[in-house]
Amino acid sequence: MVATPIERPHAVNTDTTLGARRFLKDLREEIRCHPGVNHIFLNRLATMPFTREDYLVFGLQHYPLINCFTHYMENLLIRAPSSDAKLWLAKVLVDEYGEGSDGDDHSTLYLKFLRAAGAREEQLSRTHLNPYTIDFVRTHVNLTTRRPFLEGLGAIGPGHEWAIPSMFESIVPGLRRAGFSEDEILYFWLHQDQDEDHGAWLEEALVDLAVNEEARQQIRAGAIASLDARERFWTGAQREVVRWRQPLSAKNAARRVQRGAHTLLTKAEERARFSIPKRGLARIRRRFAATYLDDVLPRPELAPHK
Repeated sequence: MVATPIERPHAVNTDTTLGARRFLKDLREEIRCHPGVNHIFLNRLATMPFTREDYLVFGLQHYPLINCFTHYMENLLIRAPSSDAKLWLAKVLVDEYGEGSDGDDHSTLYLKFLRAAGAREEQLSRTHLNPYTIDFVRTHVNLTTRRPFLEGLGAIGPGHEWAIPSMFESIVPGLRRAGFSEDEILYFWLHQDQDEDHGAWLEEALVDLAVNEEARQQIRAGAIASLDARERFWTGAQREVVRWRQPLSAKNAARRVQRGAHTLLTKAEERARFSIPKRGLARIRRRFAATYLDDVLPRPELAPHK
């Protein structure tokens, strides 16, 4: 696919355009060098032997992030201040919904990978999520709903589209070494191609949005907040692989306590006779005892395995 530049309906000051392009060039380099794009876990995936079971453990932590991406973009699409910004978001959403992948949305492609890795139905809904997985989703919901639009765009645009191809360059070779077929890992190598296009579209849109220092700082703040959350996520995913390899670790005791609190709150919700206390208990569970996929996803009923 060849990137199609977004047409500008108005003249742009030459100095402003040059300043925006210099800013975007510097931001690309900052993203390329960020620890979230160069995490030690990614280096290990690229160079060390990991089993299909290891990739399943990692993938079950990654699955909530994949399910939430279109939600973030839909949040931004509603808030976009211009038709150019809406156009870029809509173009990327069309790809996420399945254009270019035979109609399968990207969450469905990821589910195929998980099932190829051996995921059982129960694991898809009842895997204990690492706190950094939960943090990543909450950070991006906040960035795309409560922070200025350009911060959200910085997180979902440069923070994702300019970072993912580099990160997946480390993941794909290891998946092949572990014996996955090209069809089973379509999600990963498709993103290496598509996100290059998305990044080119994005840069054209950002030239018109990065018009002054305040706008540029908002874009950068969102990108760095996203990558900081990504760095924490990789740390959490690595810990989950280690935890799976060491099932008798004392760290699992704290999880049993958390699962117990989650069970108590869930039972209290089920027993609540009226909708108001039921919703209140659900908010408490999701806020203070978030454990599983349904506790994290903004719209869990839309997950492809359901």
